[in-house]
Amino acid sequence: MPTNDDRERSINIPTDMANAVLALKHRQDEQRGDWANPRKSHMSEEPWPRQDDPVLEYLLYSFDASVAAGTSVQDAALQLAVHAWFEGGIANYDRGQRDGRAAK
Repeated sequence: MPTNDDRERSINIPTDMANAVLALKHRQDEQRGDWANPRKSHMSEEPWPRQDDPVLEYLLYSFDASVAAGTSVQDAALQLAVHAWFEGGIANYDRGQRDGRAAK
């Protein structure tokens, strides 16, 4: 049975979208300097939440409730992604990483 990672790797991403992502990653790598690249970590490592994380559970519940209330899947997914990204930033800040820009 294919895993979620297998399914994700099989997605055919439009060229313009792939190029935009690669360009952003390149700019981030240049700005990061000699800091470790977080994209080289494994998904099971921080800052990714555990599957039983209460905030993640809430965000997924909110996604399901929004769709059930008539929100399009695309709009609910966008809301989920933005809030998950924000919560990841809060989690890193709480772990003492604070604002990495201040360390330069």
